[in-house]
Amino acid sequence: MTDSQALNWFKIELLLTRACLILRKIFKDRWFLFTGQQWQNTTTDGQAFITGIGQNIYKNCGNIQKIMLTTGDTNQWDLTTLVLVLRETKPIRPLNKMKKQKIAKENIDLLRLTNIRNNNAHHASKCISDAEFEIIWSQLTPILISFGDDADEIEALKLNTNDTKQKESINNESTDEAKRLKDLGNEAYKQKHFDEALKWFSQALVLAGLSDFDRSILYSNRAATYLEKPEPTEFNSSNNSRYLALQDAEHARDLRPTWPKAHCRVGQAYMALGEFEKAVHSYNKALALDPTNIEMQNTRDFALERKHYYGRQEHLDIRSIPRTTREQLTELSKTTGLTTEQQEKVIDMIRKHDPGKDAVFTG
Repeated sequence: MTDSQALNWFKIELLLTRACLILRKIFKDRWFLFTGQQWQNTTTDGQAFITGIGQNIYKNCGNIQKIMLTTGDTNQWDLTTLVLVLRETKPIRPLNKMKKQKIAKENIDLLRLTNIRNNNAHHASKCISDAEFEIIWSQLTPILISFGDDADEIEALKLNTNDTKQKESINNESTDEAKRLKDLGNEAYKQKHFDEALKWFSQALVLAGLSDFDRSILYSNRAATYLEKPEPTEFNSSNNSRYLALQDAEHARDLRPTWPKAHCRVGQAYMALGEFEKAVHSYNKALALDPTNIEMQNTRDFALERKHYYGRQEHLDIRSIPRTTREQLTELSKTTGLTTEQQEKVIDMIRKHDPGKDAVFTG
């Protein structure tokens, strides 16, 4: 294993994530074609889908996907959801031959995209040689271009793994105010005043003119705070703290795709939601960026153990799955031997400077 081979694997993941942008547009185009209505990313759209032509899709989805579809906000739909919706949604209006052929070709390409995604996600070593990387990249690129993606931007992504350039001009006054609010949020978090911490982080996030760097930290910290709020195990609302944590963690990741902690935060949110396979996948992306981080490796291995354990124990009540950050740490302590007092010391030490560091230890 070399760092460059791990980065090759990660670059494929970046390109697959990029596919979501163009697939969202394709879905909106198809929705108009199929129904004659514009998709506005509203809950009204979501209801129209899940009670109309997407009724069977919704019925067979898992909890998280059901929430995503209900919101009607395609920006919340992940690659798996987008591919499922595109391949399974059928028109309610007659289409001409040319449009049918176009959709058929797109669906074939979606299947090819899914195969590439699955092969990469389940790659044994998460390390890809340069030769293998070129083959996979050459298979994936034409699919995205056929969907309407930009060839030059794809090539730039191949040559550069740095985060994208700042698009919005930075306002120094907003930056200073965001830092003040973030510090207040961090202190409230440290004191376990989680509702107060959420208030400060949220106030900072609405400020205009923040850098992607600063905004990603705020999203990551707010996600960590959401994960500390106790919630009922059963959930079916986009207002559930665990679901909100996932959305914030993904915002942090999208703003800084090469920040390992952001991928850890996504993994932490998936752990809280009981989506262990997706959690492992996020931790693997973090490790591709920081392969020598022992704490990340331990966190990934813990998630992998949970995935295998609950996969074998299908009869177990889902409510037995640890949910909050603290519950996950308690579960982890069973294998490390940490007492409750030692857990508190570890948590306080991790939070000392930045509550975001929780993600490195607990996922």
